[in-house]
Amino acid sequence: MQLNALSLSNLRNLRSLDLAFNSNFNIFWGENGGGKTSLLEAIHLLTTGRSFRARQSRQLITFGEASCLISGIVAPRDPQNGLAIRLGIERQQAGGLKIRLGEEDCPSIALLAKTLPVQLINSDSYDILEAAPQYRRQFTDWLMFHVEHSFYPTWQRFKRALLQRNAALKGFRQSTDDNIHLWDKEFSETGQILNNLREEVLKDFIPIFTETLSTMLNLEKKVTVQYESGWDTKYSLEEALARSLERDKAWGYTTVGPQRADLEFLVGGVSVKNILSRGQLKLFIAALIMARAILLHQRQERRSVFLIDDLNSELDQEASRLLVQALGSLGSQVLITSVEGKPLSELLAGRDFTRYRVNRGKITREGN
Repeated sequence: MQLNALSLSNLRNLRSLDLAFNSNFNIFWGENGGGKTSLLEAIHLLTTGRSFRARQSRQLITFGEASCLISGIVAPRDPQNGLAIRLGIERQQAGGLKIRLGEEDCPSIALLAKTLPVQLINSDSYDILEAAPQYRRQFTDWLMFHVEHSFYPTWQRFKRALLQRNAALKGFRQSTDDNIHLWDKEFSETGQILNNLREEVLKDFIPIFTETLSTMLNLEKKVTVQYESGWDTKYSLEEALARSLERDKAWGYTTVGPQRADLEFLVGGVSVKNILSRGQLKLFIAALIMARAILLHQRQERRSVFLIDDLNSELDQEASRLLVQALGSLGSQVLITSVEGKPLSELLAGRDFTRYRVNRGKITREGN
C-alpha cells in the first residue's frame, strides 16, 4: 500500500496543504521549524489515529482554530490489486475525534490502523533500545497487531482482566481474595495465548532482523535477541499468579504476566545500548523497524510506508548511503525529512524520487 495524496488544514503551522506523493522516495527539506516533522506527524495521525509528538488535541491544532482536518488517498502499489480508498480524521480542540474510512464513519482506530501500515523512524525511536520495557512491548505488539488476526481481541480481553485484577488488588483491604481470583482464569488464559503468539512471531522475526542488520552494520560479535515472558516459565502463568499473590497484594498490582514482558538486544553478550555508538544504534533501530515491515509483507503481502525524520542526524555519509540502500530494497514508499536537500538528492541519484521545499508552513514541489 502507499499514500497517493494528502490534504490537511490547521495542523500546527501547516494552515492548508494539498500534496501528491512519489510512489518511491520523497524528500522534504528546509530549516528547522518549517513544518517538515509536522507533515510526518499528519500522516502518522491519519493512519494510526494518534500523534507521535502530542497527547492532547490542543497541541496539534493551529492556534485559534477549533479543529484540524486531515484526509488522504491510500492505494495498492499495483492498481490492479485493488481500489484506492480515502481516509479522513478530524481532531477537535474540545477533544472530539471523527474518523472516516471510505464513505463510512469509522468506529475504531484499530480499523484505521489496519488500512495503511506506517513505520516511523525518528529521535524517539531510540526508546526501543534505551527506555522502559513498555516501548519494546509496543514495538512487538505493533507487529502482532498487523500479522496475527487473533492478537487484538485476545489483547483486549487480557487488558480488561488485568485492569480488573489490579483494581481488586488496590482495594484489597476492602475486598477478599475471591475478588482477586475472579479474574485469574481470564488473565491466565489470555496471557498465555499472548505469550505464545509473541514467541511464534519473534521466531520468524529475529532471522529477518539479523539478516537486515548485516546489510548496514558490520559487527564482529554475534547479535542476539532474547525474549523474556514476564514470569518464570518453569511455572504456568496460573501457577505464577498464585505464587505472587502476597506480593501482588502488598504492591497493589499484578507483578507477573505478559504485561511485564521484555526484549533484550545483545552484541557479544553485552546490551547494544552499552556498546554501540549513536550512529550504530540508529542503524540497529532502522534494521529492527525494516525487519518488522519485511515480515508483514511476507505474511500478508502488504507493504509499509516509512516516515523518516531527519535521516542524516547522527549518521555519516556512508551510513546514510547504507540506510537508503536498505530502504530501497524493500519496494516501499519512503518519506524523508532533512535540513538540507542536496545531500539526500545525491544519495538518491539513480533512484525514483521527488524533492519538496518546506518553508514556514508552505511545501513546494521541486522535482528531482
